[in-house]
Amino acid sequence: MPDNPDLISALYIEDDGALREIYRGFIEDDGDIIVATARKEEAAEILDTFQFDVILSEYHLSEREGTDILLHQKKKNDKTPCIILSSQNDADTILRAYKQGAVDYIRKSEDPASIAVIIKNRIRDAALKRRRERDLERYRLLLQATLDAIPDIIGIQTPDHKIVYYNQAGYAFLNKRPDEVRGRRCFVLIGQSRQCDICATEKALRSKKLERVEKYLPEQDRYLDCRSYPVLDDNGEVIFIVEQISDITERKRVEEEIRSIATEYETVFNGTQDCIFLLRVTDDGKFRFIRNNLAHESATGLTTEMLHEKTPEELLGEEAGSVVSENYQRCLDTKGPIIYEETLILPAGERTWETLLTPVIRDERITHIVGSSRDITNQKRIEMELRLSEERYRDFFDNANVMIQSVDEEGRFIFVNRTWKEKMGFSDEEIENLSLFEIIHPDSLAHCQSIFQDVLLGKAVSGVQAVFLTKDRRRIHIEGNVNSFVEDGKLKTRGIFQDITGRRIAEEAVRIANTKLQLLSSITRHDILNEVMVLLGNLEFAEEKSDDPEVGKYLEKVREAGRTIQRHIEFTRLYENLGISEPEWQKLAALIPKSKDPVIITNNCTSISIFGDPMLERVFSNLLDNTIRHGEHATTVTIDCRRSDEDLHIIWKDNGVGVANDQKDAIFKRGVGKNTGFGLFLSREILAITGMLMRETGTPGDGAQFEIIIPKEVYSFN
Repeated sequence: MPDNPDLISALYIEDDGALREIYRGFIEDDGDIIVATARKEEAAEILDTFQFDVILSEYHLSEREGTDILLHQKKKNDKTPCIILSSQNDADTILRAYKQGAVDYIRKSEDPASIAVIIKNRIRDAALKRRRERDLERYRLLLQATLDAIPDIIGIQTPDHKIVYYNQAGYAFLNKRPDEVRGRRCFVLIGQSRQCDICATEKALRSKKLERVEKYLPEQDRYLDCRSYPVLDDNGEVIFIVEQISDITERKRVEEEIRSIATEYETVFNGTQDCIFLLRVTDDGKFRFIRNNLAHESATGLTTEMLHEKTPEELLGEEAGSVVSENYQRCLDTKGPIIYEETLILPAGERTWETLLTPVIRDERITHIVGSSRDITNQKRIEMELRLSEERYRDFFDNANVMIQSVDEEGRFIFVNRTWKEKMGFSDEEIENLSLFEIIHPDSLAHCQSIFQDVLLGKAVSGVQAVFLTKDRRRIHIEGNVNSFVEDGKLKTRGIFQDITGRRIAEEAVRIANTKLQLLSSITRHDILNEVMVLLGNLEFAEEKSDDPEVGKYLEKVREAGRTIQRHIEFTRLYENLGISEPEWQKLAALIPKSKDPVIITNNCTSISIFGDPMLERVFSNLLDNTIRHGEHATTVTIDCRRSDEDLHIIWKDNGVGVANDQKDAIFKRGVGKNTGFGLFLSREILAITGMLMRETGTPGDGAQFEIIIPKEVYSFN
């Protein structure tokens, strides 16, 4: 093989060694062709080892035809041109040689020197043609490789949109083989039945210049950037369109995401209630405002136009601006977020702000600062008022004339006021180690522990009574209210108590005095009634002994006076029990007496309880007795209830003769009436103990009607 690329290499296949040398000599004599020779059986191995520009083979070789080498080359897909030499000149032989792949057929003559000129020229032509083909193939492969290496889709199509060629990116995009694409229209390949509404190729066909469009393919969910280059013939007509299609889906999605983020940023930036502003840190270390949000504009009175590219000193003045810049510098020095409070005089007025500064770091340098401020002017005012209020309330609690205490869930004291300490006698140091249950008298301990558990469960308890023990073990009777509250995430109780020790002593003294008076009254009443009995008995004897009518009249008056004295003494026995016992809740239905001949009672108030004296039952028995004695022909009593404002009215109505208008008030006076005259008087007194009133509101001739008016505090619905 020649080292010089300008030399043409040829392999001459001939079984006759003498002919090989003769033709070799003639062919090589010009010096531009170098010839290697081989017998037929050597040719295949040599061709498998070396590459030649031209193969020159005799048609007739020993045993087989020289065209066999063409079959060998065809199997290898080797396109090295082969020239056949033959002494025959019949058409069948020539045609068969060409069909089998020969590029030329030369008929030999008797003079090798003369035919060698033809052979050399034919070798040169075939070699040059093959070299051009190889160059073209190399360029084609290089172009193909180049196009396939381009990530964009490169395609060639005819003016009717039929595809001639796509690079590898095009076939990959369509997920089709070249034979499935070639000759088909572009819009069919993407699943459409007609030409795209937006088409760069169609625009290029009309304009005959480069056209570019962007479009979305919903079938592939892809965004494409399409560029169409028209190829014109000599007459200026489009013969091909070269397409370059870029898949810009990711770019479009990134752009959409950027737009979305920008929209969200603007929404958040201008939608937040906090005041946000942006600063740029200049190369010389100064701070310049860039923009602020709507909340900042509204709260400060500073628009973006007013502050844009201004330093704090330019915007707020040298003194206030330098203070603000110092805070910005602290953010730079710490290289992290800082928070602080500041008071500024701005166009919207003087405000106190809580400001958070966050640095923006790029390439290890702080380029911007994001500021977020909250207007805490009202909050600071409220805090100040709260501190003053707390001081006033603490002073109030500490100087209140009641005992105030607060304990935790364990019963340990958290706070006691001055009155508590004065009455209990404990010092502050002793109170710190003191438990609530250590100051409660053993007789009250179980009761107080039960109340304490109820209060911890959230129940507010009023009317608590207990006995405390002072430091020197004296008893203090207390009464008050206890509730619970949560402070700093911990459950606490608060009690406010009145020292009722003096009251209890007085109550006990009154109780003892009442007991003694009751005893004295009972003894005195018993003795007086005995003497009245003696008086009335002696009157009986005197009437029997006297026959004088005049004396009899006087004796009768004395007897009536004695009986009146007896009735008064009997009433004192009833009246002395009034108010002795504590009032209690009683069901109205249990207080109503049973029907008594001839009167039938109908009670329409069945779900009411009344807080009254234990003698409350006598009120309704007296009303029934009054109906029977004074109603004359009364046979029914109806009991109804109605509410007026917040009071409850119980109405007792019979069907008797009623009460005359001039007697409606008199019947409640002591001693008025046909019997003892004490029934309605005593009933009104019993009701008055718990604030209830009774009046007669009936119509004379239409029956008596008694209304009992009960305040809201002393009745309830069951």
